[in-house]
Amino acid sequence: MNASLFNNHTSKRKKISDPDIFAPSHHEKEFGLFDSVFHEVSNAIAIISRGQDDRSPVILDINHHFELVTGYQLDEICGRSLYDFLADTQFKSNRAKPNRHVIEKALTSRQAAVLFCPWINKGGKILDIDMTIRPFNSDDDGSRFICVLRENNSENNNRDNAAKEIKRSLLSAMHHNFKTPLNGILGYSEMIMSEILGPIEQESYKNYAQDIHGAGKDLLLLIDNLLELKELETKEFELQEEEFSIEGMILECLKKVSEDAEKGGVELSCRADLSVPNLFGDKSRLQQVIHSLLENALKFTPPGGKIVISTIQDRDGDYLICCEDNGSGMSSQQLAKVFCHDTHLSDIYSNPTVGIGFGLSYVKQIIEKHEGTVSIISSVGTGTTVTLHLPGGRLC
Repeated sequence: MNASLFNNHTSKRKKISDPDIFAPSHHEKEFGLFDSVFHEVSNAIAIISRGQDDRSPVILDINHHFELVTGYQLDEICGRSLYDFLADTQFKSNRAKPNRHVIEKALTSRQAAVLFCPWINKGGKILDIDMTIRPFNSDDDGSRFICVLRENNSENNNRDNAAKEIKRSLLSAMHHNFKTPLNGILGYSEMIMSEILGPIEQESYKNYAQDIHGAGKDLLLLIDNLLELKELETKEFELQEEEFSIEGMILECLKKVSEDAEKGGVELSCRADLSVPNLFGDKSRLQQVIHSLLENALKFTPPGGKIVISTIQDRDGDYLICCEDNGSGMSSQQLAKVFCHDTHLSDIYSNPTVGIGFGLSYVKQIIEKHEGTVSIISSVGTGTTVTLHLPGGRLC
């Protein structure tokens, strides 16, 4: 950014502190480092505020990259409602609309959130945006939030594209180099378990064979899931669609994890909207999605905690499936990268329960194949809510 443009932009930002427009802003004097970085990062960032009685978040400030992405200058957008710039029309082949309910919940509870948020730029074009909202933690009145806009199909996202390419190469190698010897491990361990060549005198040896076989099956399932994640990123991937009962699918998923939940002392419950009996989609893969959400919730919900699956049709006709827990939750920093392709890879050895981070990436891509979106609200110590937004056109 050249010096004249920077000086012009910062002079406009002082309007935020004008008592005739807003209450005096603290962030310029309190966050010297933040103020410097604010304009230099390559993400589009806006600062919004929400009054106690005002349900519409107001834009207070934007950085330079926000101007480049949206085409709006500060004096054109400052003081206007965030909702003025969200695309209310359906996006890309009836894809689910942005859910303002998620934004309202994040602002009211002062939790971080990530959601699909198509944005209308100055030229009227709808941008494919994922938006992260996080509280401005050092606020005295707790009214301000930071919004980060990320273009899903940005050609400038070289780091993410590089991570995708590395993962594709890795998964291609895994198909042969991992599955072939693993099938041998499963076969031989099954022979020992079945005592095909004669009885095993030591019962403990038979138990060891069962453990080996169980671990091998888990590893094989992981490899198959990773290979499917690779296929999701190709144009040849197709859904196997059919009409099925949503309630029945959810109950099947709950049944699969009920034993683990009971062992962990976690209560499972379901609140389904029975007025919408059927959905048209890929039942098997949507079942994997729900199962993945439940397994993640179980990992991070302590004994005595609760996990609730609920469904509802909103006023716009879209269908929402929510998985809510009151577990450990995620920080704003963790939430900002939950859908990245390299999420958690650095944490495998320090925290094995975190996993390798492909679960939510898989969930997002499967739901987007159904013209839907995924939103997440979370904060440390209060739990996490993952909401799947499916377009009303898929209801039967």
